[in-house]
Amino acid sequence: MLADLDIKTLTVTLTVVTLAVTLLLALAAWQAPAERGVRQWALGNASLMLGLLLNINQDRIPHGLSIILANGLMTLGLGLVWLGLRQFRSRTQPQWAPIAVSLITMLLLWVFRYQIDNLTVRYAISSLVLGGFCLLCATELLVAERPPMRTASWFSGIIALTYGFILVARPAASLTGWNGPNDLLGGPLQLITVLGAMAAQIGMACGLILMTHYRHLDSLRRLSELDPLTETLNRRSLLLQAEQLLRRMAASNEPLTLIMLDADHFKHINDEFGHQIGDEVLCHLVNRVRLLLRGRDLLGRFGGEEFIVVLPGLDSVDAGQVAERIRQSICQHDGQSLQRPIHLSVSLGVACSEHHGYDFNTLLGAADAALYRAKALGRNRVELAPGPDGAPQEQVALRLLSHFRHNLDV
Repeated sequence: MLADLDIKTLTVTLTVVTLAVTLLLALAAWQAPAERGVRQWALGNASLMLGLLLNINQDRIPHGLSIILANGLMTLGLGLVWLGLRQFRSRTQPQWAPIAVSLITMLLLWVFRYQIDNLTVRYAISSLVLGGFCLLCATELLVAERPPMRTASWFSGIIALTYGFILVARPAASLTGWNGPNDLLGGPLQLITVLGAMAAQIGMACGLILMTHYRHLDSLRRLSELDPLTETLNRRSLLLQAEQLLRRMAASNEPLTLIMLDADHFKHINDEFGHQIGDEVLCHLVNRVRLLLRGRDLLGRFGGEEFIVVLPGLDSVDAGQVAERIRQSICQHDGQSLQRPIHLSVSLGVACSEHHGYDFNTLLGAADAALYRAKALGRNRVELAPGPDGAPQEQVALRLLSHFRHNLDV
């Protein structure tokens, strides 16, 4: 079957496919100019296309263009794709590397064409350089990722890895006689190379477009779930995740504690320093809290300067100790802004499922009442919500007052 295929026709088809992929990636870069890496992918494919156009016209233009410049452009193209992958991962991009490798490749090809005319060496140089860049692309793609990004990344990575090995193995396969009596630029080896390039172009382009698609989906998910200022869970997302966690804890009969945290005198900070500084103070508060949380704990912004921490697996005693460490951590580390220290303290109310069950609203009400007690007793302290056997009159009074607390500067 391979013998029935025409190399020139396949190469022209590959060039058309590369042009289509270039236009597709250019459209993606135009639609999402802020997306990292897409512009390099489009430029890289454009360079590959120009190199292929020169390569298929060897009988019409000088070898200096059809061999030396063509391979230099293809090397530069794969190098730009590699740079785009590194930028997509927010890694450092050695911008000079593809240009330097492309220039060195053209210099070596010039030497072994015009100084020492050796087709075998030229073939080995172009194969190893192009294959090496494909393998570098594979190392950027075959990395740990969360689904569904992992599917698209590994799909492209396996394609790049496979085609990279094909290119690197070409010189050895030719020297061992696998290509038969054909020369280096003909026979089944060249057919496999061109067909592999076509499949790799289509497959990698699909994978790269999917990666940008999943990146956009992840950005939209973060916008819908996170508070834009502090990057903690927003109120809606906190409620959904906390209720799911409560159901799991109830099924396994494990304790869960909810902590309501409120910055003391935050209105005064806004009035004295301005709302921009107030935003920085809230971010500082969140960073201090995060240092003391585990991976499965939840942290969300309930509203204004109020935050909620959900601690699965901790009873009221252990959670009370965590709350006290949070209070001390925030109180002992003043936020520095405008060359002036801004003293910040917090009050915390703690409610545990062992006393209040696994209903989110019940836990929230108990923690809110405990928080009001902490405010009423002088702020900058931790208060545990009393159990159901506590003084009923006091609990009712605290719950009623908590409804008015949010409208007052307390």
